[in-house]
Amino acid sequence: MDNSISEHIFSPSTLSSAQLLKRVGDARKVVTGDGEETPVHHHQALDVNLSNASLEPRSLPFVLQFNNLNYSVKVRRKVALSSLLPRLCSCLGSAAVEEPIAGESLFTRTKVLLNDISGEAHDGEILAVLGASGSGKSTLVDALANQIAKGSLKGSVTLNGEPLESRLLKVISAYVMQDDLLFPLLTVEETLMFAAEFRLPRTLSKSKKRMRVQALIDQLGLWNAAKTVIGDEGHRGVSGGERRRVSIGIDIIHDPIILFLDEPTSGLDSTSAYMVVKVLQRIAQSGSIVVMTVHQPSYRILGLFDRLLFLSRGQTVYSGPPTSLPLFFSEFGHPIPENENRTEFALDLIRELEGSPGGTRSLVEFNKSWQSMKQGAWNSEPDRNGLSLKEAIGASISRGKLVSGATNDASPASMVPTFANPYWIEMAVLSKRSITNSRRMPGHFGIRLGAVLVTGFILATMFWQLDNSPKGVQERLGFFAFSMSTIFYTCADALSVFLQERYIFMRETAYNAYRRWSYVLSHSLTALPALVLLALAFSATTFFAVGLDGGLSGFLFYLLIIFASFWAGSSFVTFLSGVVPHVMLGYTIVVGILAYFLLFCGFFINRDRIPSYWIWFHYLSLVKYPYEGVLQNEFQDPAKCFVKGVQIFDNTPLGVVPDALKLKLLSTISSTLGMKITASTCLTTGTGILQQQGVTDLSKWSCLWVTVAWGFLFRILFYFSLLLGSKNKRR
Repeated sequence: MDNSISEHIFSPSTLSSAQLLKRVGDARKVVTGDGEETPVHHHQALDVNLSNASLEPRSLPFVLQFNNLNYSVKVRRKVALSSLLPRLCSCLGSAAVEEPIAGESLFTRTKVLLNDISGEAHDGEILAVLGASGSGKSTLVDALANQIAKGSLKGSVTLNGEPLESRLLKVISAYVMQDDLLFPLLTVEETLMFAAEFRLPRTLSKSKKRMRVQALIDQLGLWNAAKTVIGDEGHRGVSGGERRRVSIGIDIIHDPIILFLDEPTSGLDSTSAYMVVKVLQRIAQSGSIVVMTVHQPSYRILGLFDRLLFLSRGQTVYSGPPTSLPLFFSEFGHPIPENENRTEFALDLIRELEGSPGGTRSLVEFNKSWQSMKQGAWNSEPDRNGLSLKEAIGASISRGKLVSGATNDASPASMVPTFANPYWIEMAVLSKRSITNSRRMPGHFGIRLGAVLVTGFILATMFWQLDNSPKGVQERLGFFAFSMSTIFYTCADALSVFLQERYIFMRETAYNAYRRWSYVLSHSLTALPALVLLALAFSATTFFAVGLDGGLSGFLFYLLIIFASFWAGSSFVTFLSGVVPHVMLGYTIVVGILAYFLLFCGFFINRDRIPSYWIWFHYLSLVKYPYEGVLQNEFQDPAKCFVKGVQIFDNTPLGVVPDALKLKLLSTISSTLGMKITASTCLTTGTGILQQQGVTDLSKWSCLWVTVAWGFLFRILFYFSLLLGSKNKRR
């Protein structure tokens, strides 16, 4: 190592975590030449890595230790009438009952998920956590990966003897969840490339990020599938094993120091499962700590593990290397028969003990005594050459680890790196990915555009060239009310957009791939072109065919208010998608709320007639503002007449009498009122209609801006729903 680099990393002082990450950034700056050279990776191909593993210099040792981890949750207990009666009697003083256990009540009980779990994992090794369903495997990995809310977990998790802070852990680790959360229409190469653009700093050029992706494809054994789409139920894609390796790849694109995996072999055949674990072994040999859960590994997979941790109902029943399993169970009094899978025997024995009266207590106690005897041989502290965790991480980066997000900012507040890239880079990558997905699903937008065109065509032919009579006024009001409500209802399909990628979003933001507000801005910007096309299609189909007033300027405002309605409706539905977890429930809520918006918009009942205790809903109605805006755009001309002379009798019982009689009635009314009213006298103008409808408090431009503002408000609320509701942590 260059002397300048050594001095830069190994300064003999105690540093804070913020200073550590500043050193991380400085080390990378020195090694990469401020982005001009990329660190050399040791995993270019599968076979090359295996053959040269022993020749490459090993990174400085890391030890992840966890001591006395305890975690419990409260669950509802089933309450029977027989259990309630003694409590009732005790309240009446007629009987004494047993006091409830601390932390428990009549309706809840405490369930222990982790009970005094301790162990360690080393770099270059795989720690496999085994146990039956419900034993606490996933809970333990969640605890180590900081996926349990602070305060709920008791005990300590340290790296090289120093506590792991949440922000530091996010930078140096990755967590591969059990489910393969991938975009089905992206290819393997595109999926990994988008991950690289998120997780690798912008100091690395595009070509070097692509080189990293190609090296990772080689390491994962995905050469033949690189150009194949991921696929789903409706699209043929990669195999299950390849899909799982892609899931691992997107989380290790930045070459983390610690890798957590929750049952990466679940649902795979034996060959695919073996290949996945073989890839994990190579990742460990590159200098990473690998901690994974596995349900029941095969004999071949067992040979790839370096350490095993067996759990039973949240307690440790064995911790040590696989080679010591026969001796352990032999001394316990249950020797493993020859030619039998060791893990299958161990798991069968554990299940048998769990069903016995004493449970696994004897095995837990035996393991404790066994661990105390073997402590010196297994858990000896490795020699780290006197380096602290901070210096070891810096040295690991200088040897080629691409820990994302390291910066060289001078201010103390910004020393701790949170994200690898600035927000505009994140927005650009998110937008590119969204557009790529949309282009490969043209039918989605096509169906929505078709629905808008069909609706516009039906309305245009139904309300063809309305006249300026009182009936024409009433028909215009119905057209506007139905059009505005239909626009909002067609926005309901936006509900499924975020719900389909909710868990991808949660996985990516859990380890700071990008900022939440970058996602919100990108989501909003990529939606705009489609909304413009929908607004233009609806406006062009209906405005001239219905015979609306205003000419070119009126059409332009009509287009703007239609676009604003699509924007507000899409934003409202998007916000609901961040709050409601299920599509069907979301559709039910959207339909119900939009129906209320239409009810209170002022079409069915004027604002002046709405009861005072409901008037607040009138002002909250999203349909109110575009509805009043188009009314003012249509009836804004004070010189345009809509009721002349005898037309005053239209829409009344006198409307069916002969015109001659109407003229006589009009003459009588004129003499009574002392004013001349003829058949051509204008009695109601557009301004009068607006007053009759109670549309007087806002101008048409104010209605437009309020509608646009509603859209922005719901986007902001969508951000807060993501901020508060998408944290993937246990309580």
